[in-house]
Amino acid sequence: MNSIKSITSLASGLSQSIFKRGFFVRGKNTMEIKDPNAATTYPIKHLYCLDRKVKGKAGAKLVRHNDFVPATITGGGFPLKNISLEWGRVYGLISSKKFYKGRKFLLNIDEKEKFIGKLVHTQMHPLTERAMFLKFNRSHEDPETFKSEELPHLSRERMRQEKLAADRVVRKAKSEIQKIDLSFKPVIKKTELSKERLE
Repeated sequence: MNSIKSITSLASGLSQSIFKRGFFVRGKNTMEIKDPNAATTYPIKHLYCLDRKVKGKAGAKLVRHNDFVPATITGGGFPLKNISLEWGRVYGLISSKKFYKGRKFLLNIDEKEKFIGKLVHTQMHPLTERAMFLKFNRSHEDPETFKSEELPHLSRERMRQEKLAADRVVRKAKSEIQKIDLSFKPVIKKTELSKERLE
C-alpha cells in the first residue's frame, strides 16, 4: 500500500512540474538559442533528365521506368517540355515529411540543356509514397552560377521582418501626418492689427 502511495505521489509531482514548466515558465524570460553553425542555405541538387515522348494518356505505365519518373517543365515563356527525371536523386527530398514546396533543382537534360527548375507539384503513390509525376516551373537564375539558396523557413522569416518594417514606416508616416496642426492661424495677430489702427 505504501509503495502504491509513493508511486501516485511521485506521478502527481511529476505531472505538476511538467504542467508548471509548460504553462507558466515557458514564454516568460525565455531566450531563443540560435546555433551559429546551423546551415542557412541548401545546395542546389543536380538532376539528370532525358527527353520524353508521351505515349498514351498522362500517367500511363509506358512512360514510367524503374529509375526514371515522368515530369513536365512549364513557364519562362517556353512551350511545355516533357522529360524523364532520375528518381534516385529526389527520393529523400519529396517524401511527405520532407517535401519542400518551391524547392529549386538544377535540371540537366542529356547534357544539352541546363536550367533551374522549381518543384511546384508532385503526384505520389498513396501507399509507397513514390513519385508518379512531377511538375517544374522554369526559374530565372543562371545554372552556371546559382549553387545554393536560402532555406525556406529563413526566407519566410526574412520576408516577415521586411513586411513588419514596411508597416512600421507606414504607421510612423501616418502618425506624423496626424501631428500636423490644421487649425486656422492668421498671419497677422489681432494685437498687431489693433496697434496699426490706433496709429
